[in-house]
Amino acid sequence: MKMNTLFAQLERAYERLREAVDTPLDEPLALDGTIQRFEFTFEIAWKTLKTYLEDHGIVSHSPKGCLMAAFRFFNPLSISLKGSEKPISKYKYTDLVN
Repeated sequence: MKMNTLFAQLERAYERLREAVDTPLDEPLALDGTIQRFEFTFEIAWKTLKTYLEDHGIVSHSPKGCLMAAFRFFNPLSISLKGSEKPISKYKYTDLVN
């Protein structure tokens, strides 16, 4: 139930952020408002992610730790490079860009 509530709040915050981004930033207050909406949306997003991870037995206490735990949990780099059995996550960054 808590996840549903958080996700609904995140959807509303994201919609408000989209409205702010679509508004011309001619006025300094418009830019400030857009920044404020981004910060609010990010705050709800990481707390929603934190709750999701906690529901799966992963505890994190900060936005950075939560994002790192999410990348490990979802493992988006678990695919292998063509012709290699080694997952991308086992490579160093420099191995991938050179």
